Amino acid sequence: MAKFKLAGSRKKSKGSKARGAIPCAIFLISAMALLALLFYSMLKK
Repeated sequence: MAKFKLAGSRKKSKGSKARGAIPCAIFLISAMALLALLFYSMLKK
């Protein structure tokens, strides 16, 4: 049987996590803005 470690037991550098969060946040905000514009244009017609 394999021994399982806890999920948060591995140490990770915080820099890589912060670097990946910024483009993800920009993508999410732009996607939400595009959807809002799409719904606004549909309601305007």
